Amino acid sequence: MFQGTIPSPMRSIVRETASLWPSGPVYVPCCGNFTIERSLAGMGFGLHSSDVSIYTSAVGRWLTQQPVGIQLREESADELGWLADSLDDGVGTVATLMLGTRFLASVDREGLWHERVVRSYREQWKAKHAETVERLSGSDVELASYEVEDVRSWLQKVPADAPVCSFPPFYGGGYEKLYEPLEAHFTWDAPQYEPLSDDDVVSVLGAITDRPYWLTASNHSVPELQPYLRGVIKATPRAAPFYVYASEARTRIVAPRQPIDPVKIPRLREGEELVGPLRLSLLKPGQFNALRSRYLNPRIAPGAANLAVAVRDGGGRLLGVFAMAPSTFTPDEAYVLSDFAVAPTEYPRLSKLIVMAAMSAETQLLCQRAFSRRIRRVATTAFSNNPVSMKYRGLLRLNKRSPSNEPGWKFQLQYQGPMGQHTLAEAHQMWAKRWGAPTTKTGV
Repeated sequence: MFQGTIPSPMRSIVRETASLWPSGPVYVPCCGNFTIERSLAGMGFGLHSSDVSIYTSAVGRWLTQQPVGIQLREESADELGWLADSLDDGVGTVATLMLGTRFLASVDREGLWHERVVRSYREQWKAKHAETVERLSGSDVELASYEVEDVRSWLQKVPADAPVCSFPPFYGGGYEKLYEPLEAHFTWDAPQYEPLSDDDVVSVLGAITDRPYWLTASNHSVPELQPYLRGVIKATPRAAPFYVYASEARTRIVAPRQPIDPVKIPRLREGEELVGPLRLSLLKPGQFNALRSRYLNPRIAPGAANLAVAVRDGGGRLLGVFAMAPSTFTPDEAYVLSDFAVAPTEYPRLSKLIVMAAMSAETQLLCQRAFSRRIRRVATTAFSNNPVSMKYRGLLRLNKRSPSNEPGWKFQLQYQGPMGQHTLAEAHQMWAKRWGAPTTKTGV
């Protein structure tokens, strides 16, 4: 319901730490998405919150029975007039802003995807809005007070011995950018304040930690707070770590854990000949994790797959694996999250056969069944120290080459191509003719 980027283990740490605090008021500056308030709900604290964003202030005012005070801008009335009946200066307005964070960024944007997003929300607005209002009305979060005020001045009002818990903005201007579409279409009594600079963040942290009970967190390691480091949280392999600092708390480390299941499929091994016909079989998530850990480059961070498939030869032996997910931005595209061949074998270009299997008509049917949509294309991203990936060369088109955003690689290569242009049998025949020559070994 409330937007939030704080992982659930963080909420558990907040609740555990606060259980050591004296009963009474707790102050939450920069309350953002009310993650802390939701974590402390039901513990008997009097929660006092503050922030300066339009989204947070709408929720905060509603939670403290104040008029929300947000209206649709006149210049947006022609385009978004269908929202007007939902703005009731209370929970209806809050629900409108919450849903607005999901589609207002697409208003006035060119492109079929943006047009589809706006049209979808407009056509389903009454149902979506009613559902959001119902969910909000069931919230158990209660605030003793909420003030629209900058953290620097608000902290000066907080009693010196009262606990303070806050997750200050992790990136300069992050919330301003996040809620920019809301500010563009709605007007309110917005406060005047200067965005936090790096020096301001240090000053704010000092004001929070200069008291007997406090907790804060950042996704940057803060050397000055190293003696107070109570936890490091990395929820997923690709997630940025959170560093939790507190005056007093138990030490915690949260790391991703993936299930691993045994895979009893025999593998194609060195000295064995690959025979047709090729076959596909679905893998359980734990089986995919086990094979990925065994054969994929460990420098590539794993991701969660919607569809994991084993490629087997006519003898039932495992040749390799590919994993798919529906594309986020292109409706008729499947995204290859991972593809790899078993090793060692006699075939140095076996990985190309796995890519060809992932592009086959049989895989197209599997994807359409799994994703419930028409699939016509396939795309993937390769990380390499070379300007092209030899695995995809000749099979997929290189659309974009850019510096890698993953450590240890020079290039990030975006590939795309059609799907369903050949069958598995045709893929095997083509591969055997062009790339299927086994390694030639010389005698001793």
